[in-house]
Amino acid sequence: MLSVKNNSKLLTILAFCGAMAGMMLYGCQSAQNPSAAQGPAPAAQPEAGSFALFGPPPQKTGVQLWSENCSRCHNMRPPDEYNAAQWAVIVHHMRLRANLTGEEARKITAFLQASN
Repeated sequence: MLSVKNNSKLLTILAFCGAMAGMMLYGCQSAQNPSAAQGPAPAAQPEAGSFALFGPPPQKTGVQLWSENCSRCHNMRPPDEYNAAQWAVIVHHMRLRANLTGEEARKITAFLQASN
């Protein structure tokens, strides 16, 4: 049998675990449907990061993204070196390696394919 001392430790641990589980479930519930608790969403929300003080980050074109990202590791290839299908495969592969967002990869691919 468990002694009273062990019993109280067990109850304390169970209470702590229950409280933690309750907080995690409450956090998940409020994150799933934030519009219900806050009402209508504001018109524009500031971007997270350093640009939050100065407005949204500037939008870059496919040419800018291609020259900034690809030249970090590669000698620049002329856009007409590969056809449109080959560029799509190359950019898809390099998206993962260069940590590009989907939008950045689409802009780079569009630029390279349009240059053929």
